[in-house]
Amino acid sequence: MKSKFLCIAAILLAISTAAAAQARIDKYCQVRVGNPDYVLYLKNSSAKISLGEKRELFAPRDTAMVSQLKKVNSLTTETDVLNYMSSLGWSVVNIHAIANKWEVIYFKKQFDAAEFVR
Repeated sequence: MKSKFLCIAAILLAISTAAAAQARIDKYCQVRVGNPDYVLYLKNSSAKISLGEKRELFAPRDTAMVSQLKKVNSLTTETDVLNYMSSLGWSVVNIHAIANKWEVIYFKKQFDAAEFVR
């Protein structure tokens, strides 16, 4: 009798834990670092983050997150961008160069679906 009760209790616990689990979603962003004037690349390099054009696809409930991400625009080197984004929990997906003028870095982070407006 005890083993039946423990088995049922374990099953109910597993079901309730699974039901309480949040749905996870991946979000991406792009950071471009460089300067269109290659001769001045080292002196005037800058970073520019893109969260996408369609705001409804990247609409966090916490607007402080967007403010944190926009701080990337004040950085000037790839290393600073990588270190800063890593400190926010973002991982690099891909890096590539465009015409020796820009480095484009793609980042990914997993969130709870509840953190975003649907």
